[in-house]
Amino acid sequence: MKKIALMILATLLLPAILLSNILTYAYETREVEIYSPILSIETEPKSISIPITITNLLSEAKEILLKATCPRGWRYSILFREYNVSKIFLKGNEAIDLVLVLEPGPEVTTGQYHFNISAYSNGRMISNILNIGVKILTPTAAISIETTTSEVSGSPGSIFSFRFNIKNNSYRDLTLSLNAEVPRDWYILGFKSYEGKMISDVTVRARSTYWSITLDVYCPEEVEPRVYPIKVTVSEPVAGIHEEFIFRAAITGTPKIELTTESELLSYNVEAGGEIEIPLIIKNTGTASVRDIDIYCQAPSGWKTAVLPNKIPSLPMKEKANVVLYISPPPGAIAGDYSIYVRAWSMDASQEIALRITVTKTTYWGIIGIVVIVAAVFGLIMIFWRYGRL
Repeated sequence: MKKIALMILATLLLPAILLSNILTYAYETREVEIYSPILSIETEPKSISIPITITNLLSEAKEILLKATCPRGWRYSILFREYNVSKIFLKGNEAIDLVLVLEPGPEVTTGQYHFNISAYSNGRMISNILNIGVKILTPTAAISIETTTSEVSGSPGSIFSFRFNIKNNSYRDLTLSLNAEVPRDWYILGFKSYEGKMISDVTVRARSTYWSITLDVYCPEEVEPRVYPIKVTVSEPVAGIHEEFIFRAAITGTPKIELTTESELLSYNVEAGGEIEIPLIIKNTGTASVRDIDIYCQAPSGWKTAVLPNKIPSLPMKEKANVVLYISPPPGAIAGDYSIYVRAWSMDASQEIALRITVTKTTYWGIIGIVVIVAAVFGLIMIFWRYGRL
């Protein structure tokens, strides 16, 4: 019974012992070692360079053929300096440093890929198999436009400045053209570098950023308050690069008051003790509403003035309001010219005009003189009529 058990145990152990001997023999007879410190890479689709070291483990010289297996859509090359090699000769215990270059084709998509590198001699593999994993990530844009603020506020008739940086995410230098699109009737004043020089293109080094580019645009005075898009385009047609960024110009508007008389006259006549009525027009010629407008006037002492109405709660842009100014000099006012100042005022805007009022004085002696003249003429007529018959 014991013999049967020993025979069964020997039968089970024999394959394991033989496999172990085979592996040990294979390891001990390995003639070349292929080594790389890089075993796994994550990258975008681009050329990949991986350092490898080939070592002859024997004491005798060896001619070595190098092979690599690549997934579909990839190609490889093994470089010594700038030369592509496939076969090397190493002296005993000699090592050489090479570069494995992996090139993805246009059909390569995101995912995990594996590459095997091994050495052969006389048709048989004499090295370990070096396995390198490459994970292809979704590619980022070749360039990107960066800014600390995408919106600039201002009033019509002013210059808007938009500042931005260009980041080159690629692995080669790029010369990029700069262009801009603005709303109708706006003006592009040009791009400036951080040194203040006018530019139309920039050269951005690989994996670096070109800082502080400024685009200046002029906004016309008649523009209505709202947000307008300003588009910046950075391109390199040969490389197929076309990146856009939309800035925003927020027009806040400028309230403005224009005060005139209805007849646009600034000179008027009035008798002492009389009253004159002057229609006024208040216009909002700005680009924003004007609130709480007060209308008042400054006149000489003793004069009476009134404005009806004397307050306008709100006046939208391009709208107008009509008011009436009443002026009455005192009866004893001396004949002559006087200045009356009329002002339309609010917290947003204001305007003042000066009126010249000429006071004329009507005396009773003038009226009596007229009566005397009329009576004298009437008397002469009566005399001629009566004595002319004689």
